[in-house]
Amino acid sequence: MFFCTLFLISAITLGACGFIASLIKIEGQARQENKQATETMAILDSLMDALQSDTSPEENGPDDPIWSWDGKTIGNYTVSIRTLSDRLNPNFVRKNIFDKTRLSVLFRPGKTPDELQQYREDHGFSLKKGGYKDFFEDNFYEQYFSPYGWANINLTDEFAARQLGTLLTGSAIKGEALRGKIETLLISQSIMSREGLRTFLGSSWEELYPFVNAEPLMNINFIEPLLLREILSYPDYRIAHYETRCEEILYRRSRETLGQEDVSVILGIGKTHALFYYLGCISWFWEFRIYGNPSAGNNHSRTVILCRIPPSTDDKVDYKIIEERLEYAPIANF
Repeated sequence: MFFCTLFLISAITLGACGFIASLIKIEGQARQENKQATETMAILDSLMDALQSDTSPEENGPDDPIWSWDGKTIGNYTVSIRTLSDRLNPNFVRKNIFDKTRLSVLFRPGKTPDELQQYREDHGFSLKKGGYKDFFEDNFYEQYFSPYGWANINLTDEFAARQLGTLLTGSAIKGEALRGKIETLLISQSIMSREGLRTFLGSSWEELYPFVNAEPLMNINFIEPLLLREILSYPDYRIAHYETRCEEILYRRSRETLGQEDVSVILGIGKTHALFYYLGCISWFWEFRIYGNPSAGNNHSRTVILCRIPPSTDDKVDYKIIEERLEYAPIANF
């Protein structure tokens, strides 16, 4: 009996020691995670300062201060920066950009722009990477598409606009009214300017703006060459010698940040040309990723998505963090 009791006490003691050791380990890991969270937050603050310090915010380009941080190592962390909105938004894109250009090759075999439009009607929008996996190969989706972007009233699919309007206003009637307004623009082949948008949207302005706006969708300084070439080839834009002009833009932007005046001269078009609702000089959505070096025992990463709020009346440049993800290595079992 004595030995049984002794064995039981020993087992309990060993178990308690193991449990206490595990608690100490967890507490230490929690302290480490708090330390890492503080460190990545400090780096994020520096990134935001760099973004705001741009002295020419009307033109985002690779020579902006923020890009000096891309690939930079700070302590046990590395910074990764990329723009997100300089691609096609699968939630809002119209069928005609695929139907009238060679961008239809981005679809999986057997899939069509009509099916994409119907899929959005049936299933709604998606911010997930795999939300449109049935339509686009993963590598194509990652390179040419992004669900982060504003809805330009001149370029948004009318049925997607109805869905967006309903979500923003909470009213199917207002959503349908927005669809009707876009249909009117399409039928009359009219373009809505930034200055006329507020009157055009009427009483729904406060609910729809800035999600629905008249700002250029993509930054010509960062747009993928394939997208640039095919958008320039769009028949309605009537850009003469578009392939040659595309090559000139790609060459020029590799040497300097291009502004609207530069692009206007290269393409031989006026600043009010409809093309400038697709192509501008501002990147609206960004991703900052700060990730640790696992070999140095740092498995923490912080990823933030931020957007630039479109201007209305002389507003200063304003960025908002809209999404944030913190990731840690899993705690070992005990």
